[in-house]
Amino acid sequence: MRLSINSRIELSRKKAYDSDMIQIRKMIVRVRRFFIFRLLHIDDTPHRLALGFALGLFIAWTPTMGFQMLLVLLLAPTFRANAAVGLPTVWVSNPVTMVPLFFGNYWVGQKILLLFANRPQLDYSQVQEKLTRYPSFGNILSQIDEAQFWHKVVDFIWQFGLELWIGSVLIGMLVAGLGYFSSYKFIVWYRTYTPRGRLHVLKMLHKKKKKLQWPYKKTKDK
Repeated sequence: MRLSINSRIELSRKKAYDSDMIQIRKMIVRVRRFFIFRLLHIDDTPHRLALGFALGLFIAWTPTMGFQMLLVLLLAPTFRANAAVGLPTVWVSNPVTMVPLFFGNYWVGQKILLLFANRPQLDYSQVQEKLTRYPSFGNILSQIDEAQFWHKVVDFIWQFGLELWIGSVLIGMLVAGLGYFSSYKFIVWYRTYTPRGRLHVLKMLHKKKKKLQWPYKKTKDK
């Protein structure tokens, strides 16, 4: 029995939808496995893991696109944070989330600066336009010795960057603080009450042959 054109179209749409759903499920499974078997099972203390997560969140909330992963690698040793956790966390800000995330930062910074002086005010579409013209890491390196590039940077900061940076730093600190405490509590809970977490702690104890006091603070042997 032949199918009508409409039936064929509906069937092809259903197949495409089912294929998309399969890909989404696979991606969710991969993210879950990465989070559980990679991040939660890193041989490090909950404090350092949570610091890495907080550092990644803070940098993700700053307008440092193109430099974010490099900043994690540079700042992680200074704060004694785990860089392996911070590196994937910076991808919270990505081409999909960048505009709404940074517009919120800009809005907060704008409201704060308006208390002290009149500043140019941009709407959502104008913020989106400026962010899409933001130079990439490769363009910055190739134009850094040109005077015109620095004129653009100064103009960007004056019209848009100051509000963005003030809002980004304030919100980034808030998000990073919440991220630290929530991830710290979760890691301690996971390693205390789940079979996989307890097994991981036993492996860490056996591997390092050191006594760890809950939650995993090093203590000297008597």
